Amino acid sequence: MRPLIVFLFIMIQAYAAWGAQPKNIIFILADDLGWNDTSIYQENTFYETPNIDALAQKGMTFTHAFSNSPLCSPTRASILTGQTPARHGILNPNIETPAVRLNASERQRGPSNQPSTAPLTATRLDTAIPTLAKVLKSQNYKTAHFGKWHLGDSPYSALEHGFDIDIPHFSGSGPYGGYFAPWRFAPNLVPTEPGEHIDARLAKEARQWILNNHTSGPFFVNFWPFSVHAPFDANQNDVNHFIEKRSPYNSQRSATYAAMIKHFDDAIAILYSALVDAGIENDTIIVFTSDNGGNMYDVLGEIHPTSNFPLRGGKATQFDGGSRVPTFIIWPGLTQTNTLSATPIQTVDFYPTLLNGLNIDTPSEHIVDGDDIRPVLQGETLAPRPIITYYPTMPRIPDWLPPSATIIYDGWKLIKTFYYGTSDIHRYALYNISQDVGEANNLSQLRPDKLLELDSILSSYLDNAGAALPLENPDYRTGAFNVDTIGKPADQYLLPEERVASRFAINLASSDTDAKAGDTVTVSWQVAHAQDTATINYRQFMGPDTELVTQENAFSFVAPEVYTKTFVGFAFIAKSGGKTIRQQIAVGIEPVNVAPTLSLSSATLNAKAGSDQNISYTISDENKDRLTLHAKSAVLSLDEQLDVTDPTFRFEIPNSLADTTFPIEFTVSDGQAEQSKVLQVTVSRLNQESGSPKSTSGGGALTWLLTFLCAGLWTRRVKRK
Repeated sequence: MRPLIVFLFIMIQAYAAWGAQPKNIIFILADDLGWNDTSIYQENTFYETPNIDALAQKGMTFTHAFSNSPLCSPTRASILTGQTPARHGILNPNIETPAVRLNASERQRGPSNQPSTAPLTATRLDTAIPTLAKVLKSQNYKTAHFGKWHLGDSPYSALEHGFDIDIPHFSGSGPYGGYFAPWRFAPNLVPTEPGEHIDARLAKEARQWILNNHTSGPFFVNFWPFSVHAPFDANQNDVNHFIEKRSPYNSQRSATYAAMIKHFDDAIAILYSALVDAGIENDTIIVFTSDNGGNMYDVLGEIHPTSNFPLRGGKATQFDGGSRVPTFIIWPGLTQTNTLSATPIQTVDFYPTLLNGLNIDTPSEHIVDGDDIRPVLQGETLAPRPIITYYPTMPRIPDWLPPSATIIYDGWKLIKTFYYGTSDIHRYALYNISQDVGEANNLSQLRPDKLLELDSILSSYLDNAGAALPLENPDYRTGAFNVDTIGKPADQYLLPEERVASRFAINLASSDTDAKAGDTVTVSWQVAHAQDTATINYRQFMGPDTELVTQENAFSFVAPEVYTKTFVGFAFIAKSGGKTIRQQIAVGIEPVNVAPTLSLSSATLNAKAGSDQNISYTISDENKDRLTLHAKSAVLSLDEQLDVTDPTFRFEIPNSLADTTFPIEFTVSDGQAEQSKVLQVTVSRLNQESGSPKSTSGGGALTWLLTFLCAGLWTRRVKRK
């Protein structure tokens, strides 16, 4: 009888573990939210995102997450397909054209002033593709899309790609006419209050849908709000709040954009409240990311919407500011709270990760470019692999490039611009981004070996994916293209102060691009072509406060102690002869490792022999490392690694330990440092009058176990119908 009871107990534990696995998915995709537009990496002194920041602390945040395109529609397609734009064919967001093309194609000829042709993008996401929503729906998931789609209107809308509902069922690039009700792009949505914000309304719709459906089986919610895409408008009271906060020295100083971020953050709070009210926080996976980097090119009066500093470039560029995006994942039972990973991941990883993690097979005929990153969520690392960005388009924004492709591999980045070379056929830029976060030093001439290595990997991938490539333009007139115009924006993207013609320049330099706590760093500058006496003013605007020691045309500071990689940034405003120049410079500060902390709910425990006991604990780490926790006791023959996602340790005290006192040692470690705490357990003999604390009736236990197991299996069977 006893072996049978043990077997059934194990079966119940397995069933309980199955039941504890998260099944629901909420995928939050911000629009144009830049890498530095929140405080999930380091404190942002201007923007306010308390709800996003708090949500990120519930899971793992990725410092090096990349979108596979620096523009929206290609990234959206990559999320749903697990394929890069090179394979799925949506190369740019030219989705609203009447022409329906389901595949990208190469152009054989082009304008005579362009050395290469730009391939023709697909304009709709092919409904033959087994999208993430379709696969989940085939497994009895309820599916809902809220917000921006921009992958084609009907018959290519979200409803044809696996979603049960699509609100507001709009295929445009942004909230045409504005964010506030009444909404001309969503005529079927009746405002619940005057001037209602569309993303707040979408969050309310998603919240109600979750509350109505969470008991009917697993669900997949695509929450893809319009924020913070143009048009740029916000509640005036919020705008006024940020006007009071802004500084001319902050590279981010648009009060309107800051208020838009606040509206988005408010919507996230509404959405998450649905999980809390339904009691399903521990049954729901949350992915948060952005479709591309921040919009740093539009002109809002005298400023740009945002800045991705210390990254170079932004939305629609090949530089990291265009594709390195704020990202975190909450996966109950898999991710630890408030952890940080520097492992590079990319948009196409979400598709295989979610499906594999839910034990759902990927359709056999569907090629997936991404990898299952669950090992990273559990604290492991991945072998170096290529991160591909394919955006063969040439919008004339700041830092623009002609048709190009990008590969990141093992800390290096190569940008290949097709057929725009001067000494070579192609134009190349090679950066050691592990040391050069601003992509300032092109090493293509110094490291031809690394260039060849990355170019070979990139070319092989593009060939394997069947990518529509830029071709050499047979109609190009030699010398018709001026290579000096590369990276220089069209007039419409210039600020008024940038339109003032002048040779005046300021060149900034730092003795160190990265420093350790206690290092002395010197920042210097040189002025060129000043028409009269130039005025130079500077101020720190990013990172922990530092004390500056001034020198002639320079200052120095001591690198502060930080516990996660942090940037200290300085802004310069230089003026001469009616010309104003704004520049920033940053120094990365390496973290100091500190031991994690451990606290027990009690240092002592009084218990009865033969009883079951539990002790609660909390662990934390300022470095945001993934932690391990061990419990050891020679008396209990215990040496066990605990599940740190469960804040309670449960154990049994044998009858043989009556009238004894013994310790249980708990040790938390981040792999470099550790801390231990001891729980002293005092065991008393059970009073005879009270009887045994546990039933010794095999028949009663068996009946209870069988009843519980059958009920659980029946419930599971009903839910999966």
